[in-house]
Amino acid sequence: MYAQSIIKNLFSIINIFLITYLLIDRKNNQEYRKKNWYSYVLCIGSIFLVRVMENGVSIHIVYNYITIVIIVMFIGHFLFQRNMKYCILIGSIFLSISLLGQLLSSIFLYPYSGNRVLAELPGIYQVVMMVIAESVIIAGCLTLKKIIERIPPHLSSINVMTIFIPLLLNIIVMAVCTDNLYNDKKVIIGNIWSVITISIVPIVMFLGTVCNIVILDNYLNVKKIENEKKLQISEMSLQYDYYMKQSKDMENIRRLSHDIKNHLEALKENIEPEQKIEYINGIERKLNKYQSYYKSGNTFIDNLLHTKRLEAIEKGIEFKVFADFTEFRQIRNEDLCVIISNTIDNALRECRLMKEENPMVECLVQLKAKKVKGFLSILCENSLRDSQVRYLRENATLETSKEDKKNHGFGVKNIKSVVKDYGGEVSFSVLDDMFSVSVIIPIEI
Repeated sequence: MYAQSIIKNLFSIINIFLITYLLIDRKNNQEYRKKNWYSYVLCIGSIFLVRVMENGVSIHIVYNYITIVIIVMFIGHFLFQRNMKYCILIGSIFLSISLLGQLLSSIFLYPYSGNRVLAELPGIYQVVMMVIAESVIIAGCLTLKKIIERIPPHLSSINVMTIFIPLLLNIIVMAVCTDNLYNDKKVIIGNIWSVITISIVPIVMFLGTVCNIVILDNYLNVKKIENEKKLQISEMSLQYDYYMKQSKDMENIRRLSHDIKNHLEALKENIEPEQKIEYINGIERKLNKYQSYYKSGNTFIDNLLHTKRLEAIEKGIEFKVFADFTEFRQIRNEDLCVIISNTIDNALRECRLMKEENPMVECLVQLKAKKVKGFLSILCENSLRDSQVRYLRENATLETSKEDKKNHGFGVKNIKSVVKDYGGEVSFSVLDDMFSVSVIIPIEI
């Protein structure tokens, strides 16, 4: 009895490590390494103590099954920041593997039970059953790891139910069959072939669940390919529009060049210096408008920057860009646009307000983006009013200064939300009357 208890506790700790193995993402484990080692020890140690206490008392097997799912949810959510739907799925899969192991061990020892039920067999048989069950659990977890990794961490409710409902039916059937085989022989026909036939049903159902996961993974891959094709078509359309704009602007530049002689003749006339300067500035503004195209390596960003620079030129704001997004293909274009557009919009808004207070003041918006030691670094700087310098130094949370706080201030929130999804950081600073937004996102090149 004592040896049986030790083995049960040993298998409990093995199962906790197997659960951890199923939950960990081997492809993206940088975040897990950042955690302190004692977080793992404390979490796994606490769960092990709970399992030891459960093994030491007699509780209904259903509570044991529920505890397994709760343990998976606890480890997945607190150690690996998995969402609850994903944790419940992994918990159900592990519970199915555990029940499959118990069912197969009961079938294996069924011929040795004679007129007794399996629960009445001597301790050595109980140990053999536990060893067989644990062997199946270990083999099942190691075998299914690659299939489990194909389950996306964020699934819609419909896709979750596609996997969970067959799993739930499988768990119920295997639990009933195992319980009847182990505790109540009268319910099962006293023929080993009948037992095997009945037991095949949950095994087939479990394999069907595995097939569901593979089918769902293939379906999601097809949808991903379709979305990528749509994005490619959209990007090609955007590139076409972009080059058509360039073509039209080149035509306008040729027309402007054709008129240069006339402009020079006009400047030779005896006119006031202020008028000459205004005339020259007008020509420069036209030329600047046609020189506002960018080659950042991302067509979406190029088009966005072109639009923002035209807006800056119209308001008399100096707009500088030093950006290279060529290497950052793994960051979605829509997310990159959210970061860039919101930072520039906020910068342009502040410069417009500066111009309204003093039309002669010089305003600057400057964007820098590049790869720095495995990180995407984005820095947006803009000129700042004196009143805003004081306000932002006192406002650490960067709450919007607009009166309608309910419907404004989403720009900073959107930037933080997108950057957080990629495991990055956003920081804000005020230095020498310049406001800076710094974005750092870890990448894999």
